[in-house]
Amino acid sequence: MILQILLWGFAIGLIHFVAVGILYMNPFTAKLYKQESEHPALRKWPKQSEYIVKMALGTQVEVYILTAGYIYLRSLFAEPAGWTTALILAAAFSAIRVYPRFWNMLIQSAYPRKLLAVEFVNGVVGTFVIVLGLKLLPI
Repeated sequence: MILQILLWGFAIGLIHFVAVGILYMNPFTAKLYKQESEHPALRKWPKQSEYIVKMALGTQVEVYILTAGYIYLRSLFAEPAGWTTALILAAAFSAIRVYPRFWNMLIQSAYPRKLLAVEFVNGVVGTFVIVLGLKLLPI
């Protein structure tokens, strides 16, 4: 099972990285971030490449955790390989992964609300990409 998690987690991690890149680099989202670029709640990265590497590595840990959870939890469903199972797990993982961070940032930070909404939506979409991508893989 560990080999499966490492193999499929790595594969879906690459897919997730590309999908999230598209979500954040599209013209609409890029414009929002550019408008808020001087906001004090946003960290300045002298090297964008350093940020991308750290983000990718940190997110990959999440992808491995979600992969392990998906592989284990889907077996608890009556129809473990079905789309209903995948959608339920994607929604549950989204709630666990995205909501706590969103809520804490909403109540504890001065992070711009528009960008917080982008983070929420992209987090949910990214989680669905991971889980539905795992559903499509021959695991």
